[in-house]
Amino acid sequence: MRIWRKLTIWAVNFCFKAGDGMKYFYDYFAKEYRAGRKDILLPAPAAMFRDIRPGDVKSCRAALKKSFAGGRDGRKVQALKKLLGEYREYVSCCNDGQAKDRYNAFVYRYMLETPVGSRAIAAKLGVTRETVQNYINRCIDEMLVLCMGIPAVGQPPGDREEAVGMLVRCSRLFSAMAGDYVFCLFPGQREQAALEQGRRATRRAMGELAGAVEAYSGYCNDEHTCIDTDIRKADILRKCIAGVSPAAIAEEYGCCQSTVYADIRENERRLAVMMFDIEREDRSTWMESLK
Repeated sequence: MRIWRKLTIWAVNFCFKAGDGMKYFYDYFAKEYRAGRKDILLPAPAAMFRDIRPGDVKSCRAALKKSFAGGRDGRKVQALKKLLGEYREYVSCCNDGQAKDRYNAFVYRYMLETPVGSRAIAAKLGVTRETVQNYINRCIDEMLVLCMGIPAVGQPPGDREEAVGMLVRCSRLFSAMAGDYVFCLFPGQREQAALEQGRRATRRAMGELAGAVEAYSGYCNDEHTCIDTDIRKADILRKCIAGVSPAAIAEEYGCCQSTVYADIRENERRLAVMMFDIEREDRSTWMESLK
């Protein structure tokens, strides 16, 4: 009788989930997840930026660039080398074929005893001078993310799904955030305050993402009620967090990229209702659009 009862419960749960999985996820699983974390959920996407103004981010970027380009004391030299080493580790795992060229262009310009000009760098890499400048700017931008976290990526996301997409897309940079040694590269009080706020917000958001991803993966891979499409969604999420491109994922699965992008969007929708405190707002219209 006990075995029969377990089989009956499994069958009911499986049919409920598979028959209307969207409704089950949003009305039951996500709701229960939020209820267990209501005191620590993210209040809104903009809150991840902690009211840091674009001007503060711009000042921090200028300070970082000046630290690389200007006169350096012994403490700064060590911090710059350590930051560049951590950035090199990030670049070494990038699937982007141009990442190493960007890194090399930056080293030629800023880290040699005699800086190399844009024309010479362009000749070495077989690109234009404009491309070299774009490479160097990209390196500065990404190292600022390593220092500052979320606010350094640009404008705040427009909604919760965009916020989740940003966290997943930049997960490797956010997770590799540099240590407190970087504060010496930002001497201004205003810049240091913005840096601290950004780092604190990033740690909180990434903690929420990690918890939501773990729970969501468990939901998708539940041994009693799992379905193939959910298993695929969880695996695609894991690959996106690791920095694998949609094109590479599609090739691995032998499917079209539109299928991968559809799963990515659904993952973002699902994680959005797990990570944010949507009960604080009148969400009836928004929730209906998800079902």
